[in-house]
Amino acid sequence: MTSFKFHRTTPLLILILALFIALGAPGAATGAKSAEIIRDEYGVPHVFAPTLEAAAFAIGYAQAEDRLEELLRNYRKAEGTMSEAFGPEWFRHDYRQRMWRHAEISRSRYNDVSPLMRTSIEAYQRGIKKYMAEHPGKVPKWAPELHPAQVISLGRYIIWGWPEGEAGADLKRAGIDPDPVAYRGSNQMLLAPNRTAMKAPIAVIDPHLGWYGEFRFYEVRIYAGNFAVSGVSILGIPFPSLGHSRWASVAMTTGGPDTSDIFEEEIDPDNPRRYKYDGAWREMTVRRETIKVLDGDRIAAKEVEIEYSHHGPVVARRPGKAFAMAIPYFNEIGLADQIHAMMTARNLGEMKKAISQLQLMSQNIMVGTTQGDIFYVRNGRVPIRAGGVDPSRPIPGNTSATEWKGIHPFEDLVQIANPPHGYMQNNNISPFAMMKNSPLLPENFADRPYVYNDEKRPPHQRGAMTLEQLDRAQKVTLDQAIDLAYSTEVFRADEWQSRIKSAWDKQETAGRGSDAEKVFNLIQTWNRRSDADSVGALAFYAFKMGLGEQPLQRAVEVPPSLADTKIIDALGKAADWLKSEFGSIETPYGRYFRVGRTGGKTYPVGGGTVAEAGMATPRAISFSKVGKEMLGRGGQTSTQVVILTRKPQSYAILPLGQSDHPESGHWDDQAEKLFSPARMKSTYFLNKGELLKNSKSRKTINEDR
Repeated sequence: MTSFKFHRTTPLLILILALFIALGAPGAATGAKSAEIIRDEYGVPHVFAPTLEAAAFAIGYAQAEDRLEELLRNYRKAEGTMSEAFGPEWFRHDYRQRMWRHAEISRSRYNDVSPLMRTSIEAYQRGIKKYMAEHPGKVPKWAPELHPAQVISLGRYIIWGWPEGEAGADLKRAGIDPDPVAYRGSNQMLLAPNRTAMKAPIAVIDPHLGWYGEFRFYEVRIYAGNFAVSGVSILGIPFPSLGHSRWASVAMTTGGPDTSDIFEEEIDPDNPRRYKYDGAWREMTVRRETIKVLDGDRIAAKEVEIEYSHHGPVVARRPGKAFAMAIPYFNEIGLADQIHAMMTARNLGEMKKAISQLQLMSQNIMVGTTQGDIFYVRNGRVPIRAGGVDPSRPIPGNTSATEWKGIHPFEDLVQIANPPHGYMQNNNISPFAMMKNSPLLPENFADRPYVYNDEKRPPHQRGAMTLEQLDRAQKVTLDQAIDLAYSTEVFRADEWQSRIKSAWDKQETAGRGSDAEKVFNLIQTWNRRSDADSVGALAFYAFKMGLGEQPLQRAVEVPPSLADTKIIDALGKAADWLKSEFGSIETPYGRYFRVGRTGGKTYPVGGGTVAEAGMATPRAISFSKVGKEMLGRGGQTSTQVVILTRKPQSYAILPLGQSDHPESGHWDDQAEKLFSPARMKSTYFLNKGELLKNSKSRKTINEDR
């Protein structure tokens, strides 16, 4: 630091310095509103700011610079105004968001958000507006007017699919098809210090969502006072929800307690908008909404009426009955504050206090700390149900005896800290299967089974493979942790190899020297990993598909009834398919399974959720057929590996690229250079010197300029 020595003979110098500061010397008055954005070699922004407000402003600018249209679409999705911009196919979507009143509740309760979060949200949107003002040509004609409550609306919209899905399942059990909710899955793993080479916890954070749309995460690093975070956020929201701080990591996977219900209302035969409650008729509340719909070159206004009982909106009707969906998050707006509390928690006790705000949806949450703790909670805002009520089916709504009795406190939820196993994983599985001989058993929660909300269910293929890997893991290094995140090992493939060999060896000479024998040999010498360069993996895939019957194709374990003749026939069909599709039996897995932007260049990839062939690996990728390729469309959305040393080290990946602009150089660079070869990049967390060695651009963002 430079020091100045003042003398009594230099009053003029003092006056000049005072004026210089008053007029806005760099780093003085205006500095409090400025932030620096350093982008690394993959275009990921690292924001350095004196305050959270200044950081939020810069994040808004950076998100807009990378993916403005997707950001603006997210606001329209949350508020239910997509039809106005994109046509009638979005009408039902808009109706549902109006039914849940995301925009109205967020606006009316916006002042209940903490002053710190309001200040940050408002600065964040000013950053978006600054970019839009500087680049009017990048702003779509359908861009909505920005207002800060949109950030709260978007948070509600993002978590809503989980409780909607829970209540929708109750409807389905009653024979009523609910509005469809997209499948959401993820992996998460935690290793205790006694299982790692560094003697510090290692966390694998691995959400599996779509690579296009609202769940396509935005990667960022933020340094603002005591807020130091690396992770991913939803576009349109300033701060990460998955990732880590200087003190703790946060991972989440789908699965959790039953938070939401369907109430079956008894309808007045003389008035379809009256329902019985405790022996008297009640009037439904009817809300009228106008949904604008793009129709050709004009906007049509459609008036809708949305009915509510005191339990919630009416989502279905049958003769004499109405079904109301009850979601305990309906009036909640505290998600942003909870995420901030989690990302500033300095130890496990503070993290538990933050999570106990119960603003997050039903999830399996895992936390690791730099003090060495590993922790799991089956999280959710769970109603206390009345005795004798079955919340897995529609609940009689005509009596106060079946009403919710409050919300279960955090302490009532399924949770465990520092299990003796030294590891935990939840790849969308029951707590019963998170570790071998798990102490988290459903009978321990017999008085509140909907909190456990599962059975002694064995893990599916992806979870079973990870369970085996973690149980045998010792002195895990960084490279081994990355291998766990990217694992392409196929559970139970060894049993198939043995069964195929048994069938083949019973033949005499018929198959010798044939193409079927070539497939057989590839499968027998295969290492049971579906790596991109594995010819054995594609041969096994072709064999499984050659079995012809879906139950056989999808089988993870060999069915006892599988006939030898079926196996031999499938080997021949596999050879025919490989030759006709690729011109060669010896074809690597990554020739068929690819990653990259739709309509762009594609790259070979290993692993995947190839359930149609019973080959779902821990490395989860969902594919769709595009031409002659299987192209990744979802799965590993933003994988992170965190070593929770006192100064955490972390590594991360996006499946495509940071930017939506092909000319940026960051459109599909991660797909090509990282995701395809199964590599990860450093986050340079708390290591600005190393970041600068690998940076591509630096920019100071000042709100006043």
